[in-house]
Amino acid sequence: MVFDEESVRRELLFYERDGADDTTQWLVDAIRGRGVHGLSLLDIGGGVGAIQHSLLASGVTHATHVDGSSAYLEAARRLAKQRQLSDQIEWHHGDFVDIAPRLTPSDIVTLDRVICCYDNMPALVNASARLAGRYYGMVLPRDTWWLRLGHSLVNFVQRLFKHPFRVFVHPVAEVEAILEQHGLHKIFQRRSFMWQVALFAKQ
Repeated sequence: MVFDEESVRRELLFYERDGADDTTQWLVDAIRGRGVHGLSLLDIGGGVGAIQHSLLASGVTHATHVDGSSAYLEAARRLAKQRQLSDQIEWHHGDFVDIAPRLTPSDIVTLDRVICCYDNMPALVNASARLAGRYYGMVLPRDTWWLRLGHSLVNFVQRLFKHPFRVFVHPVAEVEAILEQHGLHKIFQRRSFMWQVALFAKQ
């Protein structure tokens, strides 16, 4: 398992020391700038809870965290308890696409470096877009030749060591086309060398 207890422990230490990654913070700032008071959040693959903590502190009233990693969920629960946020968060463990039919829509849906870890992109994006009431935010790899090459090398090593985890550079245009079909239109975009941060809104 890539997201095992040791890797999650290291990430938690970095987060508690340095705060959220730059791209995560860009996404949080873009959402927060639209006004979040009284809104609800669905954070898919929420990791240690960085997006949840920031948006709850800014006025979001309830957050739902879905994660396929039990190590992440355990760390997120502990951190939420330390920050006295437990009463405002509910946690679900498992594959989001399987869990999605049991979830109620949220005003905000976020996927921070999640689409790149999921092989069936259309299933993931369709299921998550259906639950987005107002905003849909994502961080995913830029669709460039050098990142496709890099991800292919990572996957080659994973296969070499018989590890099941794979990473994907899904075509950004295809992701955005699915979101458009759900009435979500891009209102913010920012890129780093590797990542693309985007926020969509219902119109």
